[in-house]
Order: sequence, then C-alpha cells, then structure tokens
Amino acid sequence: MTTGVSNLETSIDLANVWLKDIMDQLKWESKNSAYKALRGTLHALRDRLQVVEAVQLASQLPLLIKGIYYDGWTPLGKPEKFKKDEFARRVHEQFQFDPDLNPEEVIRAVLRVMYRHMGEGELGDVRNNMPADIQEWFPEEIMPKQ
Repeated sequence: MTTGVSNLETSIDLANVWLKDIMDQLKWESKNSAYKALRGTLHALRDRLQVVEAVQLASQLPLLIKGIYYDGWTPLGKPEKFKKDEFARRVHEQFQFDPDLNPEEVIRAVLRVMYRHMGEGELGDVRNNMPADIQEWFPEEIMPKQ
C-alpha cells in the first residue's frame, strides 16, 4: 500500500531504514521492538531537554520519526530533571520491563543509529545538554576531544 504522496513515501522509507538499523544493531527480528526502542529513547531525550533544544532536535528528524517524537509531548514542566536510571527505566517501560532486555544496550543502539543518520551536529548539542551519566551512552564519535 502506498500513499501516493512522495514526501510521505520518503518519510516512511526513512523510518523503515532507521528501524532496520536498530534491528541490525541489536540483532533483533522484530520491527515492532525496534519501534519501541526508538520511541522510548526519543521520548526520554525529549523530556530531558530544554524545550528549545527539544524542538531543535525534532527539526533534524525525518517527518514520520518527528511524529513519533512529538506524540504525547507536553512542553509544560520541561525539562524533567532525571538521571541515568530514570532514563533507562523510561525506555525499559516500553517493553513492559522485560527482564531479558538491557535498556542501556537499547539506548546506545538507538543513539548510534541517530548518529549514523543525523551526524554529530544536533546530536552533539543534545549530548552536551544531558547530565554526565547519560552522556556516557552517546557514540564515542561525538565525545569531546581530550
């Protein structure tokens, strides 16, 4: 089934590429699980960022992924000041706290995929706006040079 709208088709194709990349990173078979990983990580990032930075991140996302990112967002009361354990809990919650799932591995995989598709620019800014403990999950390529 196609939409007949080229911008939507392109966005669907890009979302599928991102999901496939997450599946490859985690050696998963389930696109639905990859979607949960992407959604959980995007929402945790979004809610931890200042509103202006959250909007700047969204501006770099493909259209369909931008919709996932904004789904359910209320900018009032943001950023939420949580640390690494709460970030991981929010992602793990997407999987009903499956004991076989390592949320830190999932977060790292999603951030690597974001880096692969977005580059260092905006993702580096996002990293710099996170507490030091959360910054550890970001790809080495966007770590500050010592």
